[in-house]
Amino acid sequence: MRQLLNGNEATAIAARLARVEVLASYPITPAAPAMEQIVRFISEGKLKAKFIRVESDHSALAAAVGAALAGARPLVVTNSQGLAYMSEVLYHASGLRLPIVMAVVNRGLAAPHTRFPDHGDAIAQEGSGWIQLFCENNQEVLDTLLQAYRLAEDERVRLPVMVHYESYIQSHTREVVEVPAPETVDKFLPLHRRPALDVDNPQAVNVVTGPDLYMDYKYRQDKALQDSQEVLCEVDTAYAELTGRSWGGTLGVYRLDGAEHIFVTMGSLASTCREVVDMLREDGLPVGLLKVRCFRPFPGEKVRSLLKGARTVTVLDKNIVYGSGGALAREVRASLYGPGPEGPFVYSYIAGLGGRDVTSEDVVRIYQMVEEKVKGNQEPLPYEWYGIE
Repeated sequence: MRQLLNGNEATAIAARLARVEVLASYPITPAAPAMEQIVRFISEGKLKAKFIRVESDHSALAAAVGAALAGARPLVVTNSQGLAYMSEVLYHASGLRLPIVMAVVNRGLAAPHTRFPDHGDAIAQEGSGWIQLFCENNQEVLDTLLQAYRLAEDERVRLPVMVHYESYIQSHTREVVEVPAPETVDKFLPLHRRPALDVDNPQAVNVVTGPDLYMDYKYRQDKALQDSQEVLCEVDTAYAELTGRSWGGTLGVYRLDGAEHIFVTMGSLASTCREVVDMLREDGLPVGLLKVRCFRPFPGEKVRSLLKGARTVTVLDKNIVYGSGGALAREVRASLYGPGPEGPFVYSYIAGLGGRDVTSEDVVRIYQMVEEKVKGNQEPLPYEWYGIE
């Protein structure tokens, strides 16, 4: 069934289709409408779930940890300062290998205070051990949330997942979304319970661990995170068999055949870049797009394979790691390190922070700037800011 949905509505419907059992959330702009819609489903009897009223985002994730330990299927909705406030509990959730799914409506971090989007809140938590998936549009929001539960609950993974979409650009903008039938989702996403807590068999959780076990445990956690890439691709294939929609697993490729200049980005910028690729291809220019859907774990080997034949790579980051540059560009460069002198130059641009518009004309201009640098034999700077007067 086709519906006109914004990103928050898509999240709520995905929660209903996934038969989420616990919603733990604290109101925060612009994620609160997703929470409100899910609560409405609960009050109307359309979703059998427990809404836990908490006093902070930190408490929301703590409640979800408890729910997951008991074997329930929880959802958390937050963004920005709320995600930052959760930081301590993020590491508990991943270290305890809990299949929690969190919808993160990316919003720039203060100060100065902003209600508008960039990926800084997500990047600040890149080392927390969570799988991080970025969505280009609202269809991908709905589909990815459903995929996230199957991925998180897979016995080869058992890790929490963040599903990222951008404030206002996606959270409050409606698009046509194909909503799968409940019976289709039930077939794709059966509930697999594996509770860690049992009232008939009390046991301690997260006990103090010595050097003899701690490092081995972290090795297994990291291996599960790396192995989740293959599982995500399997999940995406299974979802495509039922719905006809595939998002490429970890990466989305667009017109890479014969591409000499490849854009790399993630989130909503992928749509703008795809439009520019079509425009430039009409002019006979060999341009393509690589969309990073899975930022953590980063699919470095696949990125290297897809980019190694390019002449030039331009990375557009909607984040800034202060003093270092864009996080995505850093990962792309690390993936390409070592292929030899034939490897492509990587040009890094910071754009769109705090909701600043990045139009197709801007992306064309960035392309032209890079081509001018190439013709002038100018090696890439570590990173550049685009759109600063």
